[in-house]
Amino acid sequence: MGISLPFWLIIAAITAYVASTRGRSGPRWFAISLFFSGFALVAVLLMPRLAKTGVDALVHPDLRPCPACNQSIQAAASCCKHCGAQVEPIALRDRSGWVARMTADTDEEFERMAAQMALIDVPTVLDEPPHLYAGPFEEKAEAQNVLKFLKSEHGLDGLVTWRTVMR
Repeated sequence: MGISLPFWLIIAAITAYVASTRGRSGPRWFAISLFFSGFALVAVLLMPRLAKTGVDALVHPDLRPCPACNQSIQAAASCCKHCGAQVEPIALRDRSGWVARMTADTDEEFERMAAQMALIDVPTVLDEPPHLYAGPFEEKAEAQNVLKFLKSEHGLDGLVTWRTVMR
């Protein structure tokens, strides 16, 4: 029994790590693995990777599924890195979605905010002064997390709203 408990916990930790690298909840899969040890690890390994959301999406912003193979690719990509299919790139400014909108009172403040956002690795749309948009994101929670990050780390404040782009 003494040898099996540490082995059981190691399998649960490995399952949690694999789950988090595949865009799943590590703590949730750790708990699942405590009850279904080996089966949970196999299940996580068989599941497809999910695009990261929220603040984690700042590392890999702007993903979309490939229309041919459904794997995650950059929205601006013209070729799928997984299957090689040619896809139509989607520019940030041409996408609707949830955004963190910040408004500048003056042109100088807008330029300062735009320069500050250029230094931060966040998808940004600058086409409608005096408004600056971080996003767009598919989920409202993603935009809320980015706004919290911008406020806490960079002193930028705004509101979360839906941005509709007419096509």
